[in-house]
Amino acid sequence: MLEAIVALVIFSLGAFSLYGWLDVNLRTLGRIEAGREALSSGQSALDLLRRVNPMEEPSGRRQVAGLVVEWLAEPLMEPTDGLGRLGSPTLYEIGLYRMNVRVSMDGRPVQAFSVRQVGWRQVRFLELD
Repeated sequence: MLEAIVALVIFSLGAFSLYGWLDVNLRTLGRIEAGREALSSGQSALDLLRRVNPMEEPSGRRQVAGLVVEWLAEPLMEPTDGLGRLGSPTLYEIGLYRMNVRVSMDGRPVQAFSVRQVGWRQVRFLELD
């Protein structure tokens, strides 16, 4: 009888240790999954923001398949004339902006970051004779 009790105690200690190890692994897996989701949503948000001209659209919101990307652009420098290779003015005026971005998925915040992006506006037109 005593041997059975000792065997049960040893088995239960092993089972508790195994349960603790399994719990730690499941929590780690949850953190990895949340990090992967944040990375994926951040990459999707950056891809969407590449198509945004902050000079013409300084704030906005886009929604794509449950992913909501909101931004607010702050000018980092005053718009200036763009210069060509030989130093002559181009057709565009350009400016540098900091875009503060918030990403949410299915109504819950996923990520917030800021990125610098160039804005442009056509101020001259090519005259063809």
